[in-house]
Amino acid sequence: MARRIETFFNEAEREAIRAATAAAERKTSGELVVYIVDRCDPHPEVPWKSTLVGGAIGAVVAATGIFLFGGWGARDDLWLLIGVQLGLLLGWLASRTDRVARSLVGDEALESRVDGRAAEAFVEERVFETEKRTGVLIFVALFEHRVVVLADDGIREQVPSDAWDGIARDVATGCREGHPAAALIEAVGRCAELLSAHGVPANTTNELSNEPRFRDE
Repeated sequence: MARRIETFFNEAEREAIRAATAAAERKTSGELVVYIVDRCDPHPEVPWKSTLVGGAIGAVVAATGIFLFGGWGARDDLWLLIGVQLGLLLGWLASRTDRVARSLVGDEALESRVDGRAAEAFVEERVFETEKRTGVLIFVALFEHRVVVLADDGIREQVPSDAWDGIARDVATGCREGHPAAALIEAVGRCAELLSAHGVPANTTNELSNEPRFRDE
């Protein structure tokens, strides 16, 4: 099965994101880092949750069948055991699908883990090490369907947080609609325009790499 990153971004799109980042940074001293992960966390609770739910459903279905059609010498206990086992198997198989897995993790846990991984990426890529603290991280979690934009201290006070939130929502929309690369290219341009409009001047020094970071985790 193809990885999400390979499915979402081909080589030409990766190069287009890099070129867009370089062009955007010529307008402002802000340093833009695009960081994309396949998933933020292995979410180890998903298989056993799904398996238990499947087993419970299998037991209910088998018990219902026994109630309606059992008796007359049939091995009701055997049918119940078969129902539970089939439910466990189907539950485990269902956990392999992204939609089911996300629902079992839950929105609150997804948000928390994405926020935590974005903070790790901010430190990992040393976005905080620009001279005037003007780094901006655009973080995309493909499995979790979440986007976070984190700005460093030098611009956090100048640009309202809802402006970054709006960019994050639009990138998420672009991913959902099937054009993530175009959404990210637009996002880096909007970040540069936003920084320039809030008094972050142009600077010819490139302090962080323009290459988008892809992490197949």
